[in-house]
Amino acid sequence: MAEFFESDVWVHFEELMSRLRKIVYMMVFSIVVVMSLPADLSKLTRLDFNDYELLVTVLMEYIQDTLLPDGVTLIAFNWLDSFYIYMSLSFALSFVVTLPYLAYQVYGFIAPAIYENEKKSIFTFVIVFMGLFLFGAAYSYYVIVPTTFSVLYKFVYQTRVMPFYAVKDFFDVVTFGLLGSGLLYTFPIVIYFLVQLDLVLVEELKSMRRHLFVGLSILTAVLTPDPTPVSMILMTIPFYILFEITIIVLSITMRNRPDKTLIDGLRASDELLARKNSPKE
Repeated sequence: MAEFFESDVWVHFEELMSRLRKIVYMMVFSIVVVMSLPADLSKLTRLDFNDYELLVTVLMEYIQDTLLPDGVTLIAFNWLDSFYIYMSLSFALSFVVTLPYLAYQVYGFIAPAIYENEKKSIFTFVIVFMGLFLFGAAYSYYVIVPTTFSVLYKFVYQTRVMPFYAVKDFFDVVTFGLLGSGLLYTFPIVIYFLVQLDLVLVEELKSMRRHLFVGLSILTAVLTPDPTPVSMILMTIPFYILFEITIIVLSITMRNRPDKTLIDGLRASDELLARKNSPKE
């Protein structure tokens, strides 16, 4: 029994590592492509390499124009700051581009543990996963990040300090703020599969509301650079609403679901009888 369990765990581990390698290969390929793309994609079709303006550099300018508060000046304190920003933005874009493939690999790893009729929902899973991530990233870009910069800038303005900021710090807040918020808002998918795999009960989720809200408030307070509770509240409230929607969806979908424990018991009994009745070699 122990040998069977160890072999089963090893098979799952190899499957996981195989899918992680595929994700890494796809990410590396995507980063190389994104780093090389021009802002005007028609130049590739015309093979025109004159005034070749890179897509990532245009994105850097756009982020500064839309998110940088008036009167703030960005300074590079290191020779490699611009290259670091270029790489981090390339990574963020590549992550978004490869997100459907990442979701597909995650679903492929989980699929063997769920019902056959639920395995057909891979398209829905990918769409919902991407939708939640893009919602979190867009919400962070248009609401959380601008509010954070505005609040922090007011502290600088009131203390009569010259508003010179490191360009690396500015883009770190933007890049990792968007990726972090996007991944945070995909958490309902994790909750959904934990329930589908019978690792968590819907009733337990309902009883965990208060604890989850407190834990989420602490987490957002640590992650957000804003020392005031403004960003924490802006990030926590939509997430909690998504959590409540997830509970409602799970309550409906799990209501008519067959008892997995009974099905697994019957399946194990059938396998045991098949082994007992099979001819011995």
